Amino acid sequence: MSVETHAHSNPHHEHPDVVGSRNRLGVILILVADIAMALSVLFVYFYLRQQNVNNMWLPAATSDNPAVVALSPKGTWYVTGLAALGLLTHFYGLKGVRAKNQTQLVLGGGLAALFSIGALIYQFIQISGAPFTTTSGAYASCYFLIAGLNTLHLVLTVFIAIGNWNRSRLGIYKADHWHVDIVNVWWVWMTVSSLLGAFALSFS
Repeated sequence: MSVETHAHSNPHHEHPDVVGSRNRLGVILILVADIAMALSVLFVYFYLRQQNVNNMWLPAATSDNPAVVALSPKGTWYVTGLAALGLLTHFYGLKGVRAKNQTQLVLGGGLAALFSIGALIYQFIQISGAPFTTTSGAYASCYFLIAGLNTLHLVLTVFIAIGNWNRSRLGIYKADHWHVDIVNVWWVWMTVSSLLGAFALSFS
């Protein structure tokens, strides 16, 4: 009697695997759209660099403005390095939960969150220290576009990583860990996206 009553009181209850499958599909669709956008940004960067219309890729000095000089790509590579470390530590945590090791999951998730915060802070430092604005030529516009997209990715990663670590700390992933797998997919793409941006900015 109690079982029947429980079933009727939760007519929309679904198995966790069904929910997980639907969430995976949602993440895949988001990634497809984000990948298309990132590749479009890279296309615009190299297209404008190649065309260099009216020598406005890196404008020369004028009586009103100094010459625009491309930034060193080292900072962008440092951000990518921090993202890669976050990916590795999150994967370390994922391996832990697959082996039923909750301590490893919490440790890996916590370190991943710290690396994502560090990458976001360093990315903000890079943007705020740029010696030009979005109107300083095609290179400057593309730089802020790439850096801005990476910043957006990092903001999302920080939010996801902290939430993932907190849920791990509370033992929510003891029964199943499909959510940790999904977060790992995002970490992979975020790191690859940062790598593509660093690669593009290495060609000024």
